[in-house]
Amino acid sequence: MSTKIYSIKHANNILDLFNAEDKLYSSKWFMEFGKFGSEFFNEQEKIIFYVSKKFKFWKWKMVFTIKNDHGVVTELISMNAKKTIYAIDVNDITYELKIHHNKKRSVFKNGDKIAEIDESFLDTDFSDRIKLQLLEEKDLVISFLLFSCLKIGEVEQRGKTIITSQKQLEPNDEPWS
Repeated sequence: MSTKIYSIKHANNILDLFNAEDKLYSSKWFMEFGKFGSEFFNEQEKIIFYVSKKFKFWKWKMVFTIKNDHGVVTELISMNAKKTIYAIDVNDITYELKIHHNKKRSVFKNGDKIAEIDESFLDTDFSDRIKLQLLEEKDLVISFLLFSCLKIGEVEQRGKTIITSQKQLEPNDEPWS
């Protein structure tokens, strides 16, 4: 299995995705009228997605509403009460994002793993960046978009998140690194 490797730099409210040293995409979040929102840019700084983050109390779910530059709206929805599995349907394809132990996340496409994101900063080549491993380049935009949704509202990349137990996270049955 050969994977392509990208890096993500997190600074305050901005995520930048790099291939070597070339910036490919970026995501910037903000707070507007009490709600969190985000804009997703391509390398020409053109907005290609708008994202809004809401917690629906009556369903006890986190929902990210994603609108592309053509006005098509989809939703990334938490699938469990622990908020460790998220799913979205795009063009009859189901993408699933799972949060694992050791600050890792996996992206699945119709049940097959297509990407792994490692925020542990343990790899010496990625000491100040987040590592993104990807099977196919065509899944880069959706993988970075899904990761960006989860990061909306986080300011400090090395800050400690409050999680009651690592046992509540999803098992990583096929770790890539």
